[in-house]
Amino acid sequence: MDLISSLFTIFAAFVLPIVAAVWLALKKKRYLRPVLFGALTFIVFQVLTRIPLLQLVIAPMPWYILMSISSPLLAGLFLSLTAALFEEVGRYIVMRLFLKNNRRYMDSVAFGIGHGGTEAILLVGLNALIGLIMSYGLSADPWMTVAAGVERLSAMVLHVALSVMVLQSINKRNVLYLILAIFLHTLTNLAAVMMQANGTPVFLIEAVLFGFALIMLIFVIKLKNRTEVDTE
Repeated sequence: MDLISSLFTIFAAFVLPIVAAVWLALKKKRYLRPVLFGALTFIVFQVLTRIPLLQLVIAPMPWYILMSISSPLLAGLFLSLTAALFEEVGRYIVMRLFLKNNRRYMDSVAFGIGHGGTEAILLVGLNALIGLIMSYGLSADPWMTVAAGVERLSAMVLHVALSVMVLQSINKRNVLYLILAIFLHTLTNLAAVMMQANGTPVFLIEAVLFGFALIMLIFVIKLKNRTEVDTE
């Protein structure tokens, strides 16, 4: 069971994102650009900007320490909102400035796969792969390992949906779609934090998040025709 759970998580958080990105790039060369810029968006706005800012600047501040101790809900909201702001505004900026010729529906899907796939690989996939190679991963709770893989699948679906929303905001010149993406991203993160804080079983949390991600995906699929713009 340990080996199976590790292989599942490696597939979900490492192999699948790479295969999806390569498949898109081979299907049409135009999709390579949004995949790469989606990946760069996560690296620049999260790994190189938000996370260091939180850990090195904000975390040591007295007000943040007090908030974390006295109001976990407020602290969770703060972390969830900052994640949504950095990622969705970052998505908007990159799409607007660097993907002027990639404004079709599948371009936003490719962007979401690049963004969510990079997050999955860096946060879970690499650790799972190294853990399996070094054998120490086999001693971990197999169900928690599976849960990590399911979480990354949900997150990738979510990033695809949010990317479609942000592109819709650009194509329709309607900031409400961007605001909606920020709100839904915040809500998803906050729900996960609060359920975990209240002792909700891990698999129930993952089931709720996966269901929410699928609902969002169904919604944005219906936006497909409205998202298309003429880039010929």
